[in-house]
Amino acid sequence: MRSRMVAGALAFPLGLAALPAPAAEQSFLTAYDVSLIGLPIGRASFRTEIAKDSYSVDGTLASSGLADILTTVKGTSSVEGRIAGNRLYATRYAIDYGSGKKSYKSNVSFKGGRVTAASVRPEANRTEAYIAVKPDQLRSVVDPLSGLMIKPVGGKASAICDRTLKFYDGWSRVDLTMTPGGTKPISVKGFSGDATVCNVRIKPVSGYKVTSSGVKYITAQVLQIWFAPIGSTGVYAPVYARVPTKIGPLTFRASTFANP
Repeated sequence: MRSRMVAGALAFPLGLAALPAPAAEQSFLTAYDVSLIGLPIGRASFRTEIAKDSYSVDGTLASSGLADILTTVKGTSSVEGRIAGNRLYATRYAIDYGSGKKSYKSNVSFKGGRVTAASVRPEANRTEAYIAVKPDQLRSVVDPLSGLMIKPVGGKASAICDRTLKFYDGWSRVDLTMTPGGTKPISVKGFSGDATVCNVRIKPVSGYKVTSSGVKYITAQVLQIWFAPIGSTGVYAPVYARVPTKIGPLTFRASTFANP
């Protein structure tokens, strides 16, 4: 579950949530460098299109450098949805990626924040230790792509971290509980200034094995996600993230952020 979450949720896109409908279509590019214990291991890039009443995000993720010596990871992800009033609703989320000789695919359909259909490959291995996903856990959920795009109440950056995000990727339901962690300066192409830092705890809800050592490890850790504003939209998106692993910290840093 942890590797899928990293691939789908922490390889951040530039999707937009709670966005006022633009007068004309807008397009943004975001790119991230991925490092493990300071060594470059991959790169992710995302193109977001926003129209008056709809949006879409298409992204790619690929390993590089040292990571390719161990195993090659390549994949694509996408989400599309509608903008209604001052809110955004995903209608379809998909991820397709391979790690070495293994491949993973997920397609999830949403309606008003509720999951209406989901298909995955491979399906979960439902042993006695497996906690199955229940239908009532698939309401008021977000996809791993546009779920991390936040428009804080009142436009105050300090309000970004006071929330719990309910993710569903087709396999697992996971809660990300965020608390304030101050601010940090950062400068990348497209943004320079103070980013809002959120400390994040991961709580698996369902769709996982209670015996998984990876799940036990990540639930005991504190992640960090830094958010920065996307132009004048009032929406904040991840510009940096740090994920503890048993080997060392896995980091995602934007090299290009919300660049038209």
